Formats: sequence, C-alpha cells, structure tokens
Amino acid sequence: MSVDSSTQASRTEWWREDVGCLLDRLLESECVQRREAAVQGEVMAELERRGIRDTTGYGSLVRLLQETLNIPYAEAKARAARALALNGTRDLTTGEQPPTAPATAQAASEGAVGAAQIDEILRVLDKLPKTLSMQDREQAEKILAELARAAGPREIRAAGRRLHSQLDPDGKEPKTREPKPFQPEFSIAPHRDGGHQIKARVDDETSARLQAMLDPLAKPRPATEEVEEERDTRTQWERRGCAFSELVRMWAEHPDLPTQAGEATHIVVTVSLEELRSGIGQATLDLLGEITAAEARRLACDAKIIPMVLGSHSEPLDVGRAQRLATPAIRRALIRRDGGCAFPGCDAPAYRCTAHHVVFWAHHGETKVDNLVLLCSVHHNVIHHSEWEVRIASDGLPEFVPPAWLDATRTPRRNTIHRT
Repeated sequence: MSVDSSTQASRTEWWREDVGCLLDRLLESECVQRREAAVQGEVMAELERRGIRDTTGYGSLVRLLQETLNIPYAEAKARAARALALNGTRDLTTGEQPPTAPATAQAASEGAVGAAQIDEILRVLDKLPKTLSMQDREQAEKILAELARAAGPREIRAAGRRLHSQLDPDGKEPKTREPKPFQPEFSIAPHRDGGHQIKARVDDETSARLQAMLDPLAKPRPATEEVEEERDTRTQWERRGCAFSELVRMWAEHPDLPTQAGEATHIVVTVSLEELRSGIGQATLDLLGEITAAEARRLACDAKIIPMVLGSHSEPLDVGRAQRLATPAIRRALIRRDGGCAFPGCDAPAYRCTAHHVVFWAHHGETKVDNLVLLCSVHHNVIHHSEWEVRIASDGLPEFVPPAWLDATRTPRRNTIHRT
C-alpha cells in the first residue's frame, strides 16, 4: 500500500471510534503540539544565545523565523518573544538573562498551557509595576502559571487585574492633583436623513442599568418556517437601536418597566411525568409543536412555563403556575454570590444569565439560592446536554465537575473571573 493510500485509510477510520475516543485523541494531540512548541522555543532561545547574525546571517531571530518557517512577521515576532521569555537568553553587555516566566515554561514543557495562555501571562507580567520586588513578581508569575493549567486567557486576564490591584493598589499617579468629578452628558443632533444621533456619557451604574434593559429587547427576531425572508438580518447595532426606541415607547406608555428577569412568555408544555424526569422523549410546546423532553426540562429553569404533566394514561397530573421562576430577591442573591455566569472561564455578566436548578424541578428540586446557579444560554445548554455536572459546595459556592474525558480525576472547577 502506498503512503498516500495508508494515510487516507487512517483518516477514514476515525468514523469507527466513539466520541470518548475522539475527545481523548483531541486532548492528546493538543498536549503533544504544546510540548513540541516548548521544545521549539528552547531551540529558538539557544540560537539567540549563539548570535543569530554570526551563525545564520539573519539580522534577528524574528527575521530568521519569518523566512525559514514561511510564517507572517506578526507570528514570528510572537513566537520569538514567547521563546525568549520562557527560556531566557544571553546579552553581550549584561550577560545571561534569566527567563521571565520560569513557572510558565515548566507548564509549557508539560503540554499544560498553550500559546494564548502564555501570551496572556506575559502581558500581565509586563503591566506589573516596574518597582515591584523580584520576589513578588516571581510569586505573581507562579500564581498565573498554576491557574493557566485549568483556565483560559480570560480567566488569566481577570486574575491579572486582581493581582495588579493588590500589588499596586494606588495605581498610576494622576496627572492632576484634584481630578474633576464625573459629569454625565447627553445630546441629540438631527441628521439630514431625518434621523437623530444620540450621544451620552454616563457612569458605570447607569450604563449597566441601560444595558440590562436593552438586552432582552435587542434579541434577533425568530424566523418563521412559512416565510424564510422574515429571518432577522439586522446588525447588533441596528437591533440595539430598535430596542432603545422600544424602551422609550415603553417608558412613555407604562410607569413600571419590566425587569431583566421579569415576565417571560407564558407557554404550555405537555409532557409525560416520566419523560420530564428522565429528559428522554418528546414534549409538545404550545403553538410551536414538538420539542425534546430535555429541552422542556431546560426551559423549566428560568422561564414562566405552564407544564401540563401527563400520567401513564395521558391524564393531566399537574398544571403548574410558573412556580419555578426565581423571585427578584433570589436573583439578587444569586448575582451577589455568582457575579455572572458561574461556569468556569465564562465572563458573561449577570443580566445575560438565567437561574438554573442544580437539582431539576422534575426531581423535586426547590427554587432557592442553595439550589440555583446563574448560567448564560451557552453554558445552560452545556449543563443540560453534556457530562458536565454542577453542584453547590460546602462553602455555598457553585462548582462544576468536568467530564472524565476532559479530566480523568474529575476535579471540581470554579469560575475565578467574577470572584473578587
């Protein structure tokens, strides 16, 4: 058999494997690539120590990488910076230069961290005060490197902000001794096309309130099966503009605006009790048709649903009255505790999250803080349709248990972005 045919055969055999095997192979190959990248970095650093110009004729390591590896200049520059920061180099005037991030280098050599995580760690270290002691800088780098073993760039960035505030609480000295107090501004200017442009400067609280009110009104319009052209093609800016107009109309017509977690659409879901509990089977969504029982169970977390639960002989057992919706007081407590989506690595703010029942309502779970967790729509689906598990730990905070294919030890993880 030729090389090409054997390669083709090996490629087509993946369809025989189950999902667990494919996921294991994905993680294994990523680890191998990261270890090889670390070795490549060591080689780059050694070339730099020997003198690029004298040994290769190229003017710099970046130029050498760009032309010999046929990669863009920006990528060559990033690889070179990464290699020298993790492995150090030798300077003709100052002598041996130790690595900037030795703990990160160790994690990289094990295949535990990749380029994006390394770059974020280096950015955080670069922003630390220059007057910081070497001991504090090394300790900060160790903290970030350990976090990166189970976290992505966003979590590293958030941890970096917290480290910076702890190590340099005063921040940069202001240019003016007495900065002017913030003054909100608002203006409306007419346009030639008949519209008006609104500009405003507001404080953090006002901005957060406005975004929380606009978000539910700015969702894309759902397309209908009968008329495909009705699909919402508006941009995010256009949808927000329409949402703002709607908000103004609502304010003019109604003295009480709906809250972010306020009244949702009342729908009726008809499903058997067994299917609701197991999440396997079909349910009927009023006016829309069939959905899966798992989807019905997910909707029951934070939408006003009127469930018509049927017994084995299709007799109605229970017609609910939207008793599973978290109250405003409970939601405020969840926001206080979780800060936003509690899933590890997610930075979605609280106003984009729903309250998920840790113990499903169909399994007699209660609507209380100790049985609820804030999740964005993406990770709400992940919890309902994957092997990830969520639970409330002994300290009252939510933690997530990864699938065995991701972590054989199934060590619980937490979101460190919203924690202060």
